[in-house]
Amino acid sequence: MQRFRLPRQFAGLALVVGMVGGVVGEAALADQQTNTVATFSSPLSYQMYNILAAEMYIRQGNPGQAALHYIAAAQQAESAKFAQRASELATSANDNQLASRALELWTKLDPNSEDAREYRTLSHVRAGRYDEAVKDLVLVRDYVEKKEGHGFEFIASLLEMEPAADGKAYETFKRYVASADNSTRAQLVLASLAINAQRFDDGLKAAQAVKATGDRLQKVQAARLASRAYMGLQQVDKAIDELAPVVKTSKDVDLKLDYGRMLILTDRRAEATPLYKQLYASQPENSDVVYTLGLLYLEQKKFEFAEPLIKKLLKVPERAADASYFMGQIYEGQKHPKEAIEAYKRATTSSFMVESTGRAARLLMETDSLDAARQWLGEQLKAANNDASKAHILLVEGKLLHEREQYKEAVGVFDKLLVLKPDDVDALYNRSLSNERLGNFAAAEADLRALIKLQPENATVLNALGYMLVVNTNRYPEAEELIRKALAIRPTDPAIMDSMGWILFHTGKQDEAEGLLRKAYAQLHEPEIASHLVEVLSARNKAAEAKAILQDILSKFPNDQTLIKLKEKLVGL
Repeated sequence: MQRFRLPRQFAGLALVVGMVGGVVGEAALADQQTNTVATFSSPLSYQMYNILAAEMYIRQGNPGQAALHYIAAAQQAESAKFAQRASELATSANDNQLASRALELWTKLDPNSEDAREYRTLSHVRAGRYDEAVKDLVLVRDYVEKKEGHGFEFIASLLEMEPAADGKAYETFKRYVASADNSTRAQLVLASLAINAQRFDDGLKAAQAVKATGDRLQKVQAARLASRAYMGLQQVDKAIDELAPVVKTSKDVDLKLDYGRMLILTDRRAEATPLYKQLYASQPENSDVVYTLGLLYLEQKKFEFAEPLIKKLLKVPERAADASYFMGQIYEGQKHPKEAIEAYKRATTSSFMVESTGRAARLLMETDSLDAARQWLGEQLKAANNDASKAHILLVEGKLLHEREQYKEAVGVFDKLLVLKPDDVDALYNRSLSNERLGNFAAAEADLRALIKLQPENATVLNALGYMLVVNTNRYPEAEELIRKALAIRPTDPAIMDSMGWILFHTGKQDEAEGLLRKAYAQLHEPEIASHLVEVLSARNKAAEAKAILQDILSKFPNDQTLIKLKEKLVGL
């Protein structure tokens, strides 16, 4: 905007403006309403007052109040530039009413201003005045088309820049298509705006219309949009089917990457791997391709193929920390624990900090000692700069102690964690497990009850408390209520079915118990579930089947103490 040199006689006025602060806007608004400048020595002093006040409000981050003063200055000076400034400020303040007022003045002072029409269009869109917005869109389109030859493209880009979430740009363009332009290119833009506004059904309909009438390029664009719409509708298989024929003939790397991600999302990794191999052959320095192909190989345990790719990522600064975590997985898979530990340690600053800390500590415990793992975790704890990191480190330490049956020490570590984060779900749950092993059932129950208050629909916690009551008390009705609630939330979970079967067995419903335990064991061949099924079958005089199941599970878990004790208990099996 034009800058004014302040004459000597207005120096006092500038000082007053700086002093009055928050009351300037009210005074200016009153002046606008009474249409008088009687309190100023001249029209120029009134104009300067409003400009200075506006600039002051801009510096204070108050564009709406600044717009008011520029409106007043524009009215007094009949200046389109001042009106334009007011419109820009009101638009940035998202004040639709004020923007409309400024734009009305701007178009009045400069009827041929194309910029004014563009701002007025956006003002109508944001205020939900869709019919008025369409009229202005047509005016802007025709003007730009006549002047520069790309009027449609201009209005499309104008709307694409608007916030998508509120759907106002889409609603405007939908009316534009209905009343002014139902061409294939307009349907293509309509599909894009609809999908960006999460109107996926409408976007799909528009994209399918383009596929029926468009040229080759438009059909490709429509297929991509239709695929996005299907993804939004959570119909991933249909999204893949839309893109598959396009990908075969396209050289667009981004398109192929989108398609590859969909394949991975639907566990079609066998199809994704050759696609990423093809992409890597043509773009060996594309870190997204290297990253994904490396992880595909890693997931398939093809460490010899994954290793050179992940090492390549180690040289990419923004990928190096994450790559260290994957190198840890590779070294671990190759039975090189020392190298794995060092890689995991380097990854503790990555987005895989949680996983890296846990893996490094566990490997230290397995290859050296629990004390070595705890010493390293202690160093990490001292270096941690936030409570979340400290809490995770303590959680890892507590779990390791629990695993090594040092339950009292584990409870002490979880206590420290809960000082940092009193409602930490993992800490409460794991402390309850350690307290149960110590025989502190009241403390264990208290932690699980606290968890249920925090997460009343957490099936894992409901099941844990119910099962603990079955095993350690005779409060069977209460236990059954908890487990039934968990089963209603996750009806196919084998662990919860096992708990339900076990409570049914203890309450004399052996037939129902056997049925549930058979279903649980069919899903998950796990020692505890097997032991429950064996015991129920034995109680029901099905000794031969019980013996066969016990021998089979013991062959897979020969050192499991639950199974060994059960075999001793059920003499003859």
